[in-house]
Amino acid sequence: MNLKTTLSKKIFWLGLVIIPLAVIASKAELGNEASQYQLIPTSQTNTCDCYSTSLPSAILPITFNNIVPGDLLSFNQPLANCFAWKEFIALNWPTNPNASFGTPNDFGFVQWETYMPREVLFPDDGSKPPAWGTLVSDEYSRLFKSQKMLLKKTQTKLLTFVSKIEENDAEVSFSPDQAAPFGKPSWMGAQNSTNLWYEIMLNKDYYDYIVKKGFYNAQVQHDTVKLNQPINFPQGSYNGFVGAIELKAAWMEVKDVKSPKWQRYKLSNATVLDPITKKLRNTVVALVGLHILHKTQNQPTWVWATFEQIDNAPDQSNLSGTPPSQYGYSFYNPNCKNQNVVIRTPTGDSTKVVTCVPNTSPPYYLNQAGPVPTQTTRINKIDPIDAAPINALMQQNIRKFYPNSVWQYYQLVDVIWSQSFQADPTTAIPSPRKINNSAMTSGANIVANSTMETYVQSTKTCYDCHVFSTIAPYPRDSVNNNKFGDFSFAISFAKYPSAKSDEKKRSMKK
Repeated sequence: MNLKTTLSKKIFWLGLVIIPLAVIASKAELGNEASQYQLIPTSQTNTCDCYSTSLPSAILPITFNNIVPGDLLSFNQPLANCFAWKEFIALNWPTNPNASFGTPNDFGFVQWETYMPREVLFPDDGSKPPAWGTLVSDEYSRLFKSQKMLLKKTQTKLLTFVSKIEENDAEVSFSPDQAAPFGKPSWMGAQNSTNLWYEIMLNKDYYDYIVKKGFYNAQVQHDTVKLNQPINFPQGSYNGFVGAIELKAAWMEVKDVKSPKWQRYKLSNATVLDPITKKLRNTVVALVGLHILHKTQNQPTWVWATFEQIDNAPDQSNLSGTPPSQYGYSFYNPNCKNQNVVIRTPTGDSTKVVTCVPNTSPPYYLNQAGPVPTQTTRINKIDPIDAAPINALMQQNIRKFYPNSVWQYYQLVDVIWSQSFQADPTTAIPSPRKINNSAMTSGANIVANSTMETYVQSTKTCYDCHVFSTIAPYPRDSVNNNKFGDFSFAISFAKYPSAKSDEKKRSMKK
């Protein structure tokens, strides 16, 4: 028996003893805070080792359940990748205790889909957000009174891109969207002629921090930094507190839900706000991309992990390669032809050309014409040293324990983490935050998700953008608008009470 096998078995048996005790201790410490993570029966758990041959001593036992890890005691690239897979499994664990992990055509929510949408956490008038578990805000409910039956506040996945609603004229601006380009159309069209929908979800530790501090109100954020107090989200701890998690998901709309193709995807029911009609409609969506941002004690500059469905797009360096399945790629057509699209403009109709040049931003906005397929390739090949073999190992383990699971068709793109400890600031600092860029590492030089950074795959990596995060703008204290928001752009969407919202509240009380 070799050293690797011996070490693996020792860690495995040690894990069987430590993990249950840690769960009990964690629940005792967190009390009601832990109730969001529903423990599963022991009979449903399976455990495997996650490791890369590049560093055989770095082995992380992974138990298949919904307990999100708070941190690792130490990090290297294989451990970071395995930590990301551990998060991915727990976050995508079904909320239905009778469901299996990744059953095809199971439309039930997984754990992270019950987190709070960014738009609900930060109400449009700077007021306190609704109770945890609310998925649809009061603003949306009021705006769509005639379609209220679609908006079940604790059961509806609402995909609208909406970040702001002006109720006087019911205009809607479409965001969140792709990471870039700014000031240009950045939607993405699938080969089935639908557009991708995006959502940003925040976990309970993030929610609790915002509510406790009052940071749902932009004025409170400014009052805090004026006292020279920093915005520091809670850190996860090893076998304990989960810490702040921010997720961004990319969903592709499904037209032919009965096709066997969709047995390779996580599917959910969703209500979408059609960009052309401005009407809500029910549809089915398939998960194609997922960012997981997680703040921990050993990684206060956050762990940046990103996953994709394996059928998304080919590597730029291997366009003639065989697709992962008979269904081809969702966002690339080897026989692509330029498309002429008639769009609506204030001065009349116009024609735009959507080219076959990969990763080119479309030439019009979705409210000018419907979506058409766009061409996407992966510019940065998935790290062959650690990410690729760990993906193969974890996909194999999923097939072993859950043979039909849709999650065997997902892959880790990469993980960014810091080799040196970079502590939270102790005072309010300006954006961009100066960090030790040389310490920030990953398997590939540039990390990009083809469904969320489609148009900036060769220029940026996650933290390069997120160091520019700020608190929410507040006109009465514009000098502090540039204060750092702890890598989270979500906090900048807080609003402040206005005369208009105060008048509305008074009228509602009458």
